[in-house]
Amino acid sequence: MIDPLKMDTSVGFNYFAEWWRVDKQIREERERQKTGSRRPPERLRGERESREDRDKERDLIQDAYDAYKEKLQVQNARIFCQLHKHEEWFKEKYDPEVRDPLRKRVADYRRGTYAQWESDLEAGVFDEFTLEGIYKNESNGAGGVVEKEEGETVAAAEVLGVGDLLPSNGGDLVDEATLQPAVLLKTLAPHVSRVQLEAFCTERLGTGEGGFKWLSLSDPNTTKKCHRIGWVMLNPGGDETMPVEAEADGQGDDNEDRMETQAQTTVKTALDKALAAINGESIPDEERGPFVVHAGLHSPNAQYRKKALWDLFSAPERVERDLELAIRLVGKFEQEMGDDITGLSKIEERVEEIRSNGLLQPATSAKPPRILGEEVDEDEGEMDEGVDMDEEADDEELLTKKKKLDLLVEYLRRVYNFCFFCVFESDSVHELTRKCPTGHLRRPRASLTTAAKEVARASALGDPFPIKKSGAAGEQDKENGGSPVAEKKFQGTGKTQLQLQRAYNWVKTYEDKLFQLLDPESVDLKKLGGRPMEEAMDEELKKFVKQEDDSKFRCKVPNCTKLFKGEPFWKKHVEKRHEEWYANFQKDVSYAYAISIR
Repeated sequence: MIDPLKMDTSVGFNYFAEWWRVDKQIREERERQKTGSRRPPERLRGERESREDRDKERDLIQDAYDAYKEKLQVQNARIFCQLHKHEEWFKEKYDPEVRDPLRKRVADYRRGTYAQWESDLEAGVFDEFTLEGIYKNESNGAGGVVEKEEGETVAAAEVLGVGDLLPSNGGDLVDEATLQPAVLLKTLAPHVSRVQLEAFCTERLGTGEGGFKWLSLSDPNTTKKCHRIGWVMLNPGGDETMPVEAEADGQGDDNEDRMETQAQTTVKTALDKALAAINGESIPDEERGPFVVHAGLHSPNAQYRKKALWDLFSAPERVERDLELAIRLVGKFEQEMGDDITGLSKIEERVEEIRSNGLLQPATSAKPPRILGEEVDEDEGEMDEGVDMDEEADDEELLTKKKKLDLLVEYLRRVYNFCFFCVFESDSVHELTRKCPTGHLRRPRASLTTAAKEVARASALGDPFPIKKSGAAGEQDKENGGSPVAEKKFQGTGKTQLQLQRAYNWVKTYEDKLFQLLDPESVDLKKLGGRPMEEAMDEELKKFVKQEDDSKFRCKVPNCTKLFKGEPFWKKHVEKRHEEWYANFQKDVSYAYAISIR
């Protein structure tokens, strides 16, 4: 069997386990041949002893599989960085000299979207906005749920399709920025830089009315040789009314026909003019030759349906945890934008105003909303008793937290083009909607099972997965690369276990990605394929020194053969005498272990 580390793709747990057993047998046989020992005779084992041996072997395989995945990640990351470190998109993503000025320009561009957000927030546009979803078979078609009979249950909690929810009243708010017209740059080679494209657009379109405003670029597509696509956004105005010449049909009065012909006009938009000015033109490049730009019109699709989150996100503990993370993330983005950006405090003030006015209501109620704390009419008391006494009904504190979280998620999306749940940031709304078209919805809290509540609580507190796997639930999870090994608290049904385990793993991965942004210093770079800079430098520099004796270290930097008494003296020599080489070497090492936290 092939060593998994020598294969182009990662292998699953079952293949690795089979290879591990074969490799173990081969190593044991070689050791016996080397020592001349014989294979010990096999003895009969009871069922209990055999089961214990299998469990021990499985634990060993699990440890080896985890180590394999970590080595594979490092190996693939290093190869990928070495292949692409000279490409322009790589420099824009990882080189501080290119990346940092670009981040500042993106922050300046976002001030315009922030001003629009602030205006809409104060105008009450988001007062009814919510991420609460309704199951399609329970929707009344008006943003609420159909009224149920006594004892009727909600939609099945095990239905976990990403498109099985509809937004409740206020949740179908559309960001008008997604409908803005733009010129689409269909394919951009890896060697074409943002600076070249911006200079090209400025030269061809100008910067006045209908001229060049902003350039957005996608992430590279690794399946298409790291090519990118782009969007050219234009300044308002620039449309022209053009007369259309046409011939009269020869019927009726000639003067009347002539007047009708002259009255026919058409509007030539700034978008059409920009497309004509860009499409088919070339960007000069002395090294690789001119690059021909192929462009078209960007057609936004407003028919996408919001994706349903895992049901764990509906639990109160999870809402509280996500609110804490969202507040920290917004604070980080606002600090990058400047001290005058105060979106977080404005959201908190608006939510408090909504709450004090008694407008904070459960989003999925089929009945007309009433103010929290309002006295119930005696005639309606019996009808509303089941809702009011329901332990799953959201209280005012939870409704306040949900409202804050929902507004922060939409704030991140509209102003910073960041999807909180996908943990994905872009430099424009066009690229964001490619990855996450319209955002996410929470599932109704009433559909949470007892096991789901326990798992949600564990995910929020950072505890291990609380359900013990067995039977079918212990099968290999292809989605997350897990294995059947786990120590859990209590037992559950197989299908439920598998769903909840996937949900728990998804939430854990989502939090890990967030902490790469919130606390990059605490991230284990080795698990991501990177390495601390100091450790990486020490390892790579050793390739340029040769120890000839206990006190003789020869410098192997190109064009240098000096001898030194010790390795520390040689390091000082390299930093001082080979300053330019050392600076370039340091940059190459940082590229080789680069990890994107954006």
